Amino acid sequence: MDLLFKSFSTGYESNEIISDLNLKIKSGEWIGVIGSNGSGKSTLLKGIAKIIPTKSGDLFLNGSSIRVLSTKNMAKLVSYLPQTLNSNLPLTVKELVALGRSPHKHFWEFDLNANDLSIIDDALDLCGLKKYSNTALNSLSGGQCQRAYLALTIAQKTKIILLDEPTTFLDINFQIQMLDLIKNLKKQNKITIITVIHDINLALRYCDRLAIFKKGNLLTIDEPVKA
Repeated sequence: MDLLFKSFSTGYESNEIISDLNLKIKSGEWIGVIGSNGSGKSTLLKGIAKIIPTKSGDLFLNGSSIRVLSTKNMAKLVSYLPQTLNSNLPLTVKELVALGRSPHKHFWEFDLNANDLSIIDDALDLCGLKKYSNTALNSLSGGQCQRAYLALTIAQKTKIILLDEPTTFLDINFQIQMLDLIKNLKKQNKITIITVIHDINLALRYCDRLAIFKKGNLLTIDEPVKA
C-alpha cells in the first residue's frame, strides 16, 4: 500500500513536531527511520497511525486521506507496535494476540471464527510463542513480551506495519530472528513497513531506504549503501 505525504505536519496539541513532510513510500517498501533523540521519529509513526492528529497537509493511503478514515478503518489498514509496551494486562499471550482481530469484527461479534483462530495460531507460531499461548502476559520476559505484541500486530493483517524500535529488549539472535520474520512477511504479502531503528547496522541490512530526521524535518531519504 502506497503512502503519500503532502506537506504533512503532526504533533501534540500546540506543539508541532513533524513539519511539512513531502514523501512517497511505495507499496512493499521497508523504510528505516533514523535520527537523534527528539528528532520526531516516534511522533511520525503516531501521526501516520492517527494516534495524534494531522496538524496541516495530508497523508494518503492508496489515494484515501487519513483525515476521512475512521479509527476502525485505519486499524484495518495500519498496525502499530509502540516502543513502550504494557506487560501488566490481565491476559494470556493468546488473548493478547486475539486483540489483533478486533478491527475485523462487528461490535456484536464476541466469538472468534475458524479464520480468526487460524490467523492467531499462525502469528503465535511465526513469533515462536505457541508454547506460551496460555501463559500470563505479566510472567513473560521483556523479549517474549515484545514478540507477543509483534504477534498481535501480525494478527491484525494490515498492509502497513509501523514498528517503533521493535528489537529493543531482544538479544542479538532474537533481533535477527525478528527482523528476518518481518522481512519474510514483507516479501510474501507485499507489506509496507516503516521502522524506527537505532542500530544502523541492522537498518543497513534490512531496509530498502533510510529516512534521516532532525528536529522534525526530513533531511534525506535514500537507499543504504551495502557492502
